[in-house]
Amino acid sequence: MLVKWLKNIKLAALIAAVFVHGPLFAEPMDSAQDLMARMAKASKELSYKGLFTYEFRGNLTSVKVVHIVRDGQTYERIVHMDGPEREIVRRGDDMDCMRASDMLLRGNVLKINDDSYSHLQDFYSFYIRGDARIAGRAVSVVNVIPKDKFRYGYIVAIDKETGLMLQSILINSQGKPMERFQFVDVSIGADLDNVEFTSELSASDDIDVDQSDCLKANQPVNVSSSQWVPKWLPPGFVLSSYQPVDAEGQESLMYTDGLAVFSVFIDSAEKSRRLPPVDANLGATVAVLTKTSLNNQQYAICVVGEIPRSTASQIANAISPLLASPSP
Repeated sequence: MLVKWLKNIKLAALIAAVFVHGPLFAEPMDSAQDLMARMAKASKELSYKGLFTYEFRGNLTSVKVVHIVRDGQTYERIVHMDGPEREIVRRGDDMDCMRASDMLLRGNVLKINDDSYSHLQDFYSFYIRGDARIAGRAVSVVNVIPKDKFRYGYIVAIDKETGLMLQSILINSQGKPMERFQFVDVSIGADLDNVEFTSELSASDDIDVDQSDCLKANQPVNVSSSQWVPKWLPPGFVLSSYQPVDAEGQESLMYTDGLAVFSVFIDSAEKSRRLPPVDANLGATVAVLTKTSLNNQQYAICVVGEIPRSTASQIANAISPLLASPSP
């Protein structure tokens, strides 16, 4: 179960992109704001296709993506170019649809306006780093620096012509890159209008049609059915979605500060309860699993996200039942 959570979350993060070296200098904050807002808008509205790389811990993989917005619907195909053949297909999502795994490093999680940018400035500093060239295209590079220890920093490269994010990197508290994404080839815009959205693999290959629940942007979050509550959250993080207990006994809550995202999975399934405590990383994604009991029922609580491990551990240990005291 834990491995599945990690794979699902890392999968959608591959649509983001990576980081450029250059001199750092400050620009007026409204310039950085304009770039970030434009990036958020482009990721929601533009069609594109290309090849990008994902790198962590010295491992490098390449992925081909086709992302099409057509008649208010989004279509996406992701093909892994290394290792076993694998393809992920999404068809006909509304433009404001978000899935749990989409939230990590995806521009469309960013609903940036004057109010939200003001909120982000409480927890991050934004600087124009300079100009660069990615995948043959001119980009502007923005440094995003956290103001506390509870979240990572980012460096993003934004296409000057279209606003699409072409590079992204997560930076730890020591200033070292943890995870890198980069488009090496990309086509953006009108020439994709007539692309047919069909699978590239044969029926015998591993084709995964994503049928997970769609979360509507700005949809009110109702957690009245949950028996759990976090007694501590990192400053600035708010609940963005909630999935009630499903047929497999799992419920999930997702939190974001507007850039960083983490999910809390609470699982009563026997296979999850048998798992030992976990404290692990896959690239910049951390997974911390603890256990507790409620009404003589044991539960596994797993926090997964691109946040520091110490932050995830604090969150996991702060998840508590609403009506009863947990047993160790």
